[in-house]
Amino acid sequence: MTVYVACKFRSADTRSYTYSYDGDDTFAPGDIVKVPDNRDPTAWKRVEVVSVSDQAPPFACKPILGRVEDASLEELPVYEAEPTRSDDDPVVQF
Repeated sequence: MTVYVACKFRSADTRSYTYSYDGDDTFAPGDIVKVPDNRDPTAWKRVEVVSVSDQAPPFACKPILGRVEDASLEELPVYEAEPTRSDDDPVVQF
């Protein structure tokens, strides 16, 4: 059975986007799932589930690719903070 899952890209977003899912997994608000990336057909984006419904919306939906597992989160790059400039560092002006 197809379910329709409303998702947000960031928790602070006011707008949600609806995706379809035909698999065996069940989703609940707060779950993290994978959706297709618009810019790269081989990539996916991480989104948070807001709500789940069995009622089809009046528009076509892209599919959910699956659940983000904890192991997938470990594969994401970790960015280190750039060192900050101290007052003792020389300032170069051009």
